[in-house]
Amino acid sequence: MRTRIGTVVVMSLFMLGLLAPAQVGAASLVKIGVVDLQKALNATAEGMAAKESLRKKHQAKQEKVDAMKTELDSMGEKLKSPVLSESAQADLKKAYMKKKAELIDFVARAKAKEGKENQEMSSGILDGLVEITKEVAADKGFSLILEESRAGIIYSSKDIVDLTESIVKIYNERMPGRDAK
Repeated sequence: MRTRIGTVVVMSLFMLGLLAPAQVGAASLVKIGVVDLQKALNATAEGMAAKESLRKKHQAKQEKVDAMKTELDSMGEKLKSPVLSESAQADLKKAYMKKKAELIDFVARAKAKEGKENQEMSSGILDGLVEITKEVAADKGFSLILEESRAGIIYSSKDIVDLTESIVKIYNERMPGRDAK
């Protein structure tokens, strides 16, 4: 059994020794670049316009939520009043529960709509960024482009070319004045 394990180890080392020079040669031919598409999305003029549009829509919804919460708080204070009749308190409690359910439903629908709008606005821009990245990679002779924010890159040497700023510049040149929908 020991002989068999030793043979496997020796064979493995031999194969690594044979393959190592080939890998070094291949690695020197591979040109690898990275692009941070999330950073690029946020840096394009269209991405910034979309982000601002979403922020304004969110702010308007937040104001409505705040008004609904204020109304609920007021109703809650009235419910604590000892001067209310039993039937008036029951009616107010029913109205309070209905308003509370409306608030919860509004917040859930608003979040879902914001997520959908964000997805719709981002996907078109990301598609454009990916196409530009492919063009730049082909033009500049890259063998591989990794998406930095999603690929989970923990370390990259300084030899890796970050194309993010170049991609954003080209995107903004091709899409001047294009605002988010």
